[in-house]
Amino acid sequence: MKKLAASLLLASCLCSAAGAAEEISIVLSGRPAGSLAAYRLGPTLYVGARQAASLYGAQLYWYPISGRIQMSLRGKALQFLVNSERVQMGGRSARLEAPVLVRASQALLPLSFLLGEEFSSWAGAETSFNPRTRLLAVDRRSTVGPVRWFSYQGHTRLVLELAPGLSYRSSRRGVGGLEISVPLGTIESSEEAEIEDGLVTLYSLRQGPRVARLSVKFTQGLRWRIRELSSPRRLVLDLFRGDPPAQGSWAREGSPPASSAPVPSPQPRAAQIPVAPEASTVPERSRRRIVIDPGHGGKDGGARGRRGTLEKEINLQAALELARLLKDEGIFEVMLTRAGDIFVPLDDRSRMANEFGADLFISLHCNASPNRRDSGFEAYFLSERASDPQAARLASFENSVLELEGKSVREEEAALILRELVKTENINAAAELAGLIARALSKRVDIPNRGVKQAAFYVLRGTQAPAILFEMAYISNKKEEIKIESKRYRRRLVDGLYAGVLDYAKRQGWVTAPN
Repeated sequence: MKKLAASLLLASCLCSAAGAAEEISIVLSGRPAGSLAAYRLGPTLYVGARQAASLYGAQLYWYPISGRIQMSLRGKALQFLVNSERVQMGGRSARLEAPVLVRASQALLPLSFLLGEEFSSWAGAETSFNPRTRLLAVDRRSTVGPVRWFSYQGHTRLVLELAPGLSYRSSRRGVGGLEISVPLGTIESSEEAEIEDGLVTLYSLRQGPRVARLSVKFTQGLRWRIRELSSPRRLVLDLFRGDPPAQGSWAREGSPPASSAPVPSPQPRAAQIPVAPEASTVPERSRRRIVIDPGHGGKDGGARGRRGTLEKEINLQAALELARLLKDEGIFEVMLTRAGDIFVPLDDRSRMANEFGADLFISLHCNASPNRRDSGFEAYFLSERASDPQAARLASFENSVLELEGKSVREEEAALILRELVKTENINAAAELAGLIARALSKRVDIPNRGVKQAAFYVLRGTQAPAILFEMAYISNKKEEIKIESKRYRRRLVDGLYAGVLDYAKRQGWVTAPN
């Protein structure tokens, strides 16, 4: 009885709190999706049960007389009771952080329940909330996808991630069409991209009733091959013009369709960052070395978004994802200048790359501008003379961390000018890498390409390898700040960086035509 009275008192306090409403921004599968009202009572943040249900495509039924609330999704149900901290999930119950409440005829749930593993499993979606930036990100759990694609001379490759245990089959779809269907497969969200590389026109990944479908449109006369690789499990679709490599089975457009039977699930892997088995024959000493530098860190937070997003955090998250992809390729050794929230002086970043014997150095950042409408990504390589005033301003901001290191910017610049730390060929190579990355990104993200520029970035001047500094987006732009906080959107950015690096590696002869 005392517990019920306390719950009613809490509800009464919540209803009478005139200024208790807070606005939370929503990102669904990497796309801004409006906002959601939230209400704080003490340490607990509440959201409307009906609005929360709609985020996951669920239906909400509220029975005011009994105080029972039911949330239903694909034949599964959750049962809540007003003023209760228990929720029924099928045949078992779970505990909430705080009781379900009612405010202005609206049922309210503790937000923390949506963030837990039990609800994530029930809803089939990962939910995260950043209390500093007031951003709620919902990403559907998937068993199929995403799709990664890469264009080479006379060859296009598409890679489709696939969960263990799923079967798949492929079939032709008219002239210049191929479809891979995955029964019982689920995708996070629909994907479509115009590749237009002379071989493949476009691809689309769609969700059908109890099936996921990857459709590919390409020019006539191509040969294709579909293979399955493991660690992680994925399907690789290669399309060639002319004669493909001798190994493997191939199909030509107009011949009987390629197909695959269900395959056994691969054994779980223990490695956190896997290496593709087909690349295991590449000797360790012959692998090219890439250094990924997450800009800022520790006491140096970098730029700060309007919602409070810290550049140093976004830089690190993207760097970790890019490092994993490059290690997956099995032909690179990858090192991070920092793997956590620590302060690393600019000199140390360059020194680490040089001691590692880096073949490439990529420093990741987020841009900022007093003009909140500025948007897009841009790539920089080294030049003692900036390509434009904005590039000079940006270099000055990034170099200002020297003051945190107790150094004089002018003295350090004067000393560096006297050294020949960067050769002309490295600058030329960096310009090529920056251009390839910018081109790859343009086809994968929906923010402007601001081009390739030059500026005197301190961290680039000290690196004895082709080195670029990449600004992923404008954290000062509200829409882009929301996007880059989304794991799904960052994945698109990282895919573009990854594709640009692979394009560069193939031009340098580091990677031969795929097997």
